[in-house]
Amino acid sequence: MPAKPAWFLRLPEILEAVRALRTPVLDRAGFERLFAVRRRRAIQLMHRFGGYQSGKTFLIDRGQLIAELDRAVASPDYTFEFRRKQRLAESIEKLEHHRAAAAVKIPVRADSPLGTSLPPNVHLEAGRLSVEFDTLEDLLAKLFLLAQTIADDFEGMRRKLIRG
Repeated sequence: MPAKPAWFLRLPEILEAVRALRTPVLDRAGFERLFAVRRRRAIQLMHRFGGYQSGKTFLIDRGQLIAELDRAVASPDYTFEFRRKQRLAESIEKLEHHRAAAAVKIPVRADSPLGTSLPPNVHLEAGRLSVEFDTLEDLLAKLFLLAQTIADDFEGMRRKLIRG
């Protein structure tokens, strides 16, 4: 499916601007400004939306344009493209959050004692975990060390922590 033109997703904004006009017709120059297109594309679109030539001037009836834009906004193409753009924006936002989180440095000492001892200020008992921390990075470091401690003796920790 070919890419939609830049003005396509701006249809509601364009429609609002056309409705606000008080003139019965719109000329090519006004159409160019509204749709942010150049002369040739404006003429093509004006013809597509029911425009006409009067002398050397291209015009389009305001009411006709509103009706055509209403149809375009209600079309499945517009709905599909609008949802696609929303999904893309959400994906980009999710990626930005992930990149910010991935940039966080978790301070873990190389000489951290592994084994059955828990990190400082981490209390673990059957059905309960308590962690005292100063910063988010401190919390993440303690949780990382806790995960390492559990991984070192998974079955022993399971027996110690599982109730019943």
